[in-house]
Amino acid sequence: MKILIVDDDKLMLKAISHDLKTNGYETMLAQNGFEALGIILKEKIDLIISDIMMPNISGLELVNLLKQFYYNNIPIILISSLDQREVILCSLGLNVSDFISKPIDFKELHAMIKKHIKKVA
Repeated sequence: MKILIVDDDKLMLKAISHDLKTNGYETMLAQNGFEALGIILKEKIDLIISDIMMPNISGLELVNLLKQFYYNNIPIILISSLDQREVILCSLGLNVSDFISKPIDFKELHAMIKKHIKKVA
């Protein structure tokens, strides 16, 4: 299972990647939406975990771009420090798979990943 993690915060990228690698997942890292799109074009990605608040291309804009270019079969978990209701309202119609708030509860994140792995398999 290859998971793409997208976040402009290097410490957050490293923390999520370290946790997922420790639990047997292969990770790829992108510090912004442009990098993420480049990786998605070259690699088979099974799941995306993306922060919402990023410069240039936000997590919501990344989801929208992916849906426009037929990558709508990749489950996407958005990370947010925003009020969750606000995130849900912003992402209506984008078919986001899940949301997790910061600070990240890694047990909750693993449960979400397992739920979406079953859907992909």
